[in-house]
Amino acid sequence: MNISHNFFLYFKNNEPVLFNYKEKKEYSVRKEYLKTLIDHSNTGEEKTNEDIIVRDFINADILTDKNNLETPYLNYYAHIFHNITKDTSVTMSDSTEEEWAGQYLEVCKRVKQEPLPRRGKVEDFEVVIKLPAPDEINLNLVDTLKKRKTVREFEETEVDIRQLSNLLFYTFGYIHGEEEEYGEFRRRSSPSGGCLQIIEPYITVFNVEGVEKGVYWYEPETHSLCKVTDEFSYQDLRDCLAGQFFGNKCSFGVFFAANLEVLAWKYKTPRNYKVVYLEAGHFSQTSQLIAVTQSLNTWITGAFTESAIEKLCQMDGIKKIPVFFTAYGKGELLSMHSIMRKKLDEYSTN
Repeated sequence: MNISHNFFLYFKNNEPVLFNYKEKKEYSVRKEYLKTLIDHSNTGEEKTNEDIIVRDFINADILTDKNNLETPYLNYYAHIFHNITKDTSVTMSDSTEEEWAGQYLEVCKRVKQEPLPRRGKVEDFEVVIKLPAPDEINLNLVDTLKKRKTVREFEETEVDIRQLSNLLFYTFGYIHGEEEEYGEFRRRSSPSGGCLQIIEPYITVFNVEGVEKGVYWYEPETHSLCKVTDEFSYQDLRDCLAGQFFGNKCSFGVFFAANLEVLAWKYKTPRNYKVVYLEAGHFSQTSQLIAVTQSLNTWITGAFTESAIEKLCQMDGIKKIPVFFTAYGKGELLSMHSIMRKKLDEYSTN
């Protein structure tokens, strides 16, 4: 008999739990059951003949005659995550349209009974900078799409505060104003799961006219920058970005953070985690297109050290987490940094 590869063991409140990540089923494991499972593993232990326990394991597909090991194309843990979040929507696909609508309304009714988690406000911060009113932007979409291109080497250039103001407003601001239909769920320019607007920008300012260096949280209600950290250097940025130096000399950058407390207020299934990265992608694309209208180049990355970002941006890593980063500034439209080009040339001549 083989131990199924669809299970992993974890501990909750000091109690062992076997979790079937394919079927989304949990089993509490008593001591004698855990001992039997160990006996069936490749530990060299003598196998037990506890027939009742073995039968229970077989009935739960924990022990099987088959070798159900799959070879995932993703990392093994990513494979587990995909299966845990697979087929976990809150509504049923086999219902009629009327039944589905009723199911969704029941979800909304349940959500309404819980107070919406409080979002940050300007009064939470000691230093607040009111940004200038955004300018009207007229753009040719096709032309803008063609001009959007990732750069990997910035020039040390000061940008106008209006450029920063415009980018933040048209990407993260409440561009639709007050809408009775949406109430406190103010819409922005990018789609958001459940209109929850969970993406919050933390701006790393290096070279912006009229704004001191540091880390700021953008507050869309009043279109303001709220200071979080006084000092933030390019070396700090490198530490946050797992050693990547492509953001050096950028005028400013934005860490896209996800407010998981607000997301979990409405969506309780494991699938809600997928919404986080979908929404970050929507906002990232919008910000890059707006950057083109402001004559700014961009570099983006999802490779970073979360704990370093959480510390510098004062995120707790539980209610709010970093999910993406974009750098903005002036730079040549080259696909490779000069340091990388030099290393590549050295390899080519060897």
